[in-house]
Amino acid sequence: MQRTVVDGVPVFSAGGRERTTAALVFGVGLRDETFATIEVTHLVEHLAMAALPRTHLRCNAVTDVDSTAFFATGRPEAVRAFLEGVCRALADLPTERMAAEAGVLQAEGCGAASSTVSALWAARYGLTGPGLTVSSGPGAEYLAEDTVRAHAARWFVRGNAALWCHGPLPAGLRLPLPEGPRPVRRLPVPRPQDGPVWTRTDVPGVGLLLATDRPGDAALAVGVQVAGERLRDRARHDRGLSYAVDSLTLDLAADRREVALVVDARSGRDAEVADLTWRTFAELCAEGPSPEEVAHAVAGLEAELDEEDAVGAELADAAYCAATGLPFRPAVETMAAWHAVTPADVRDALRRAEPTAVLAVPDTMAWDGPDGVVRRPLCGTLPQLPDGVVFRPPLHRRLLDPAARVALVVSDEGLAHRDADGDVHGVPWSRVEALVPTDDGRGVTVVSRDLCCVQVHPDLYGRRALAAVVDRVPGALLRLPAAADVQLVPAG
Repeated sequence: MQRTVVDGVPVFSAGGRERTTAALVFGVGLRDETFATIEVTHLVEHLAMAALPRTHLRCNAVTDVDSTAFFATGRPEAVRAFLEGVCRALADLPTERMAAEAGVLQAEGCGAASSTVSALWAARYGLTGPGLTVSSGPGAEYLAEDTVRAHAARWFVRGNAALWCHGPLPAGLRLPLPEGPRPVRRLPVPRPQDGPVWTRTDVPGVGLLLATDRPGDAALAVGVQVAGERLRDRARHDRGLSYAVDSLTLDLAADRREVALVVDARSGRDAEVADLTWRTFAELCAEGPSPEEVAHAVAGLEAELDEEDAVGAELADAAYCAATGLPFRPAVETMAAWHAVTPADVRDALRRAEPTAVLAVPDTMAWDGPDGVVRRPLCGTLPQLPDGVVFRPPLHRRLLDPAARVALVVSDEGLAHRDADGDVHGVPWSRVEALVPTDDGRGVTVVSRDLCCVQVHPDLYGRRALAAVVDRVPGALLRLPAAADVQLVPAG
């Protein structure tokens, strides 16, 4: 692998191919948005691609949770034209195509469904950082042109980019990106946690999330692989309860890594899979793996690094790390670290991570959770309604309709809502992420950073309740994805 610089952008390249595969990577993704601007990075990516001329070149782009990449494979001169075209488009986006590309995003279904991993991240971080991937937000169609241009000007710059190239590096390549340093990424603050917790989510599948301040800890990586293999043997091969066991690693910073283990489940057997997942993890924390299990995990990495495109994967990893500001670890170093791992190392690494564990299970299953593990609701809840001004639906509605047996409390500290099931949700004013008008434009949904959503509508609580909420939330948080004639307080 060779490292050069083109127009201030680090370039990682290697030969060995007749045709060129290259990718321009930026250190920006879904984690760098807010609830109100969800999909802005994806929209920038679509606008840049839409500005390019028609081509038979194999090319595409992808926006992930923490990076965005534009890639192509073909003759070197065609790849060069693609990369230079992307750079020019990012410097002057064709924002006249915003409405059309927002429609394309809707068709793509980019925010149609949340995944188990997204639910795990949201359980840790709420509607911040990677937790934002649990929501589709107001929608790309409501993003303003100045918001999109400002996002591109901040993130799609030379200091936040890197290029990798497998095959001939195009002669005369230029990368005319806008000048700019790498922006400082906001680190999401995790919810306080004194030990392992479990929670219910509205997505299928069972997930286990672990955090570590040692991203280079090979023992934890081996431990997750061993846990996955044990689960595959037990849940799929032995009992026929599951089809797939997957893991995903996300580095939020050089000293913060999130590792997720996700297991799907046969319909109606989620509780058994959840119990197996936790017991497998707990056993490894208590006893560690066998030497044979460690050796099998190490052999798996060796096979992965011996694949045909291993060079391309290492180039991509180097460019990703350069674009995101993370330390790059060559494959040979990673392999050496895995070879040095012992069963005791794995046990100790998993024990260190155990207090950070979040176990997520579907909310449709009947299960009381693992013994000794505290259940933590996915959103912010309170033991009871706090003091404050109380608003309720009219008495006749409460008598006739069980769904109307709710209450709203507005205080100086925040908003509280008791739902029809008796659960109390609390939203401190400082944690309000947005006010989104209801479909009829007469009420609002208060969106909390802690995942609570409380609808305040005058037909349910009266106009005074709506005014009390709207008056206490900064106007900048009011999002208007409805028609221009929205009225938050009805006339008359």
